[in-house]
Amino acid sequence: MYKGRRDFDIAEETYKKLLTISPNHPYAYFDLAYIYIEKQQYDDALLLCKKASEALPENVHTHHAMGTIYKDSRRYEEALSEFQKVLEVEPSHRYALWDIGVVYEKMGKKDKAEQQFKYYHEMTDCSFKRFWNCLKSKQ
Repeated sequence: MYKGRRDFDIAEETYKKLLTISPNHPYAYFDLAYIYIEKQQYDDALLLCKKASEALPENVHTHHAMGTIYKDSRRYEEALSEFQKVLEVEPSHRYALWDIGVVYEKMGKKDKAEQQFKYYHEMTDCSFKRFWNCLKSKQ
């Protein structure tokens, strides 16, 4: 509730209390990481995302959050790795597909960025083509 209201200080206290009660609660780690991202405390957020990822290795939200932190920190190879982990679980994850193109662009790899943005549009097209592409990428 506090997080939703953007009352991050009280939300932070609440999640810390939850983690003292349930120290391995992956969603508390992730939600506290989100608060740290909003407060631009990226090192703390990354540490919590890693803990959440250890508990739930295939959670796309955690990997996407880590990819975003790496992207914003100009750690592009690590960002690409995390976004790829998202796509391994959810091949048509629109934000990971887009962010990969953004990372390539930031790396100065314009051809790869353009190719990725085309792929993004192909995968997020709301049609039979998208359905077919999603099936092919899982095989």
